[in-house]
Amino acid sequence: MAMTGSEALVVTGRADRYLEQFAKHFAHRPGGIQAQLDDDGGLLVDFGGATCRMRATAEGLALSAEAAGAEELGQLQRRLTERLEQIGRRDGIAVRWNPDFTSAASQDAGGHRRH
Repeated sequence: MAMTGSEALVVTGRADRYLEQFAKHFAHRPGGIQAQLDDDGGLLVDFGGATCRMRATAEGLALSAEAAGAEELGQLQRRLTERLEQIGRRDGIAVRWNPDFTSAASQDAGGHRRH
C-alpha cells in the first residue's frame, strides 16, 4: 500500500539536542505511540497509522513523515511542527514541509528517492 509522505529539513546547529528531546518526549506519551532509536542514531516514531523518521544531519534535523492518507499526514505534520517549534522557540526554529510524495512511487527498487 502506498503511503503519502512529506519531508522537512529544520536548519539548526543543535539537531542532536532536538532529536534527544523528541526521543524523551515520545517515550513518555500514552496512547500507543512507539518511539525507538535506530542503528544509525535516528529516531523512528510510530503513531499507529502514521510514522516519522528523524535524523540529525550536518545541516539540521531531517524529518520524513508518512501516513495512509493526506488528512492523517496533515495531522502528523501539525503535531510535529507544533512540538518542534515549541521546544525550539529560543532558537527561532521553523518547520517547513516539502510537497507531499507517495512513498511507493517516489522510491526506486533500492529505496532511494526519485527526483
